[in-house]
Amino acid sequence: MNVYRYLPGSEAAVTQHWPGLFQGWPPGPTPFTEYAVNNNNTEEMAVYLGLAWRLTAGLTRYAIPTYYRDDAAQALGREPVLVDWEYEIEAEDPHAVRDNGFVPGRSTADRHKPDSWGNTNRAGLFELSAPRDLVRLLHAVLLDATAEITLFGVAPGIDRRAALVASLCGSARPSLPSVLRDADVFVDLTIGSDVGYYDAITVASLADLQLRIDTLAIDFAQRIEAYESRLDDLSDMTAFLRAVHELAGITLDVP
Repeated sequence: MNVYRYLPGSEAAVTQHWPGLFQGWPPGPTPFTEYAVNNNNTEEMAVYLGLAWRLTAGLTRYAIPTYYRDDAAQALGREPVLVDWEYEIEAEDPHAVRDNGFVPGRSTADRHKPDSWGNTNRAGLFELSAPRDLVRLLHAVLLDATAEITLFGVAPGIDRRAALVASLCGSARPSLPSVLRDADVFVDLTIGSDVGYYDAITVASLADLQLRIDTLAIDFAQRIEAYESRLDDLSDMTAFLRAVHELAGITLDVP
């Protein structure tokens, strides 16, 4: 199993910020509606979204939003497949994470009562059709000191979907080698929003992804440099959103 981590600590990927993030926003599309960017979780969110989506290119994407399953279902407008296990990363150290692996699934539903669909407390696995779906999941989970979304990029097809679901169900605790196959890509986004919590990206695959990750890292470094060089020219929200689109390197509504 090949595992890669990005741990920015207190240094965000984007170090210079658009002043408009810290001012009032006009009606219409905003940094948060479009890229889950606000004046706390700033432009680095667009970089994370682009990285996760581009790393899983060519694969079918499924995601587990930690804990806020019902909120995620409302944001996406569809019900998830219920599973028993979700992944957990604790990022309370700027230079390291505690990788707890798969842990019992949780949700905001009371542990002793059925949820809104008549099911007891379990995690939810959602299929994502476009980057905007991942943005909507971030909207659902960015409610606490720390938030987490686990993304599985797997081979297309109903059989692979069924196998993924089966691997995340049952009493036996799964492991990444037992869940992933061949060219599957696992991406965990852990986002720190409060003091003492940090961002962390964990990528795993049976395949060697080092060259792909290095290539994307170079591309995003160039995109960040270009974005920061344009900050003085971003006179309004429209210009900012156009610049963040280039920063992310993805189109929100295109698979």
